[in-house]
Amino acid sequence: MDALDTATWETRAAALAAELTADGVLADPAWRDAFAATPRHLFVPHILNGPASLSAGDPGWLDAVYTNESLATQTRPASDGTTGREIASSSSSKPTVMAVMLERLAAEPGHQVLEIGTGTGYNAALLSHRLGADNVYSLDLDPKLVDTAQEHLTAAGYRPRLAAGDGLAGWPGEMTFDRIIATCAVTAIPPAWINQLTDGGRIIAPLDAGAAGPLLVLDKTADDEVSGRIDPFPVLFMPMRTDVTSPFAPGQSPSAAAAGMPHYGTTAVDPAVLLESPDLALFLWLHAPGLRLGGSVEHGVVVAERGPARAEVDLAPLAEGTWAVRQSGPYRLWDTVEHAVAMFDTLDKPDATRLGVTALNVPGKQFIWLDDPDNDHSWPLA
Repeated sequence: MDALDTATWETRAAALAAELTADGVLADPAWRDAFAATPRHLFVPHILNGPASLSAGDPGWLDAVYTNESLATQTRPASDGTTGREIASSSSSKPTVMAVMLERLAAEPGHQVLEIGTGTGYNAALLSHRLGADNVYSLDLDPKLVDTAQEHLTAAGYRPRLAAGDGLAGWPGEMTFDRIIATCAVTAIPPAWINQLTDGGRIIAPLDAGAAGPLLVLDKTADDEVSGRIDPFPVLFMPMRTDVTSPFAPGQSPSAAAAGMPHYGTTAVDPAVLLESPDLALFLWLHAPGLRLGGSVEHGVVVAERGPARAEVDLAPLAEGTWAVRQSGPYRLWDTVEHAVAMFDTLDKPDATRLGVTALNVPGKQFIWLDDPDNDHSWPLA
């Protein structure tokens, strides 16, 4: 990198750090220095954001790299029968989200940190700047991403420890970490993470709850347990995968609705509320993990899908307080939605700040709870 290039990117990186500070998501001066000093462009030589795809040297590329946006860097075929459809399978996350997660991590000099999801290597570079590369370990399912990230990190002057492997299994070998941060969304906390976390350590991970996904901020409260409150800051990450060739998590591939006659009925639940309340969307996901909500006012319909089950509800009422519903698939998905909405109202419309998680390193012993871990209202993590 010549002196002109250095001056060019440093100005942009400093402006990005200043923007994150002004937005209130970056408060720790040490993290502010990390964002200002880390050359993001070395980690994003190609941006694959559809028609706006850019490569190093293209007009506008450097400006795009230092915007406060998520940048797709790898895609995989959707494998759903749609010719030519590609789904992003790796990206450089939105700096606002990265800043929030790093602040919540509360890592201090001397802490050893495990990152699940190396991706481009940019987050590992920020961690290396703040904590020293010898204290940073990063793991990714895709060996090619690991190799490329290593090249990026070396070019930036950092040499953290990288490995290719299944993030569900944690770091290979006998290691413990003061902090674990995941840059992919999870439906539950892998037991290996709990086992590899030191006493009093912390896990930061996005919850895979679709557009309603918040952050899990969990501290180790016993040898076999982590517990903590849900942070309502909205994050949207790619799911943790076990198949490097697919952009989807196990069981999340799009699948056609089951054949058969649809069921026609009515509902007293106004479908518009599903599009307006992130708190309700998260509550619905607790009752139907994997639920996807779509549609819009412009299209006049709300669509709920979960695997092969599908429900469509017209936004225009048939009469006051009554809406038409069409359901298809192996069970009536909208019936589950109605039950969850009724409970949401009964519990005084709880927002995400009233929810917490307790996760043991035993399958089936992980729960989201309302208000207090001993509350009668709890739901198993998927």
